[in-house]
Amino acid sequence: MAAACSSAPSRPLSEEERTYRAKCTSCHRAYEPGERKDWPAVLDKMQADKKTHLNPEERAQILAFLRGNSVMR
Repeated sequence: MAAACSSAPSRPLSEEERTYRAKCTSCHRAYEPGERKDWPAVLDKMQADKKTHLNPEERAQILAFLRGNSVMR
């Protein structure tokens, strides 16, 4: 029964999605990639406001996940 209530996906996650979930969902819910089209600006603002620290590789992985799955390209 507990598994039915879990929010974890039942499919294998890509490295990009794992990075996104590890870095982005500790402070807020996991947004769906298609919810926005301005992800680079969102990440820039979060870093400027010191809400997160991403190294260049993490930032690239997160953007790849969000852009690769976005319906609002």
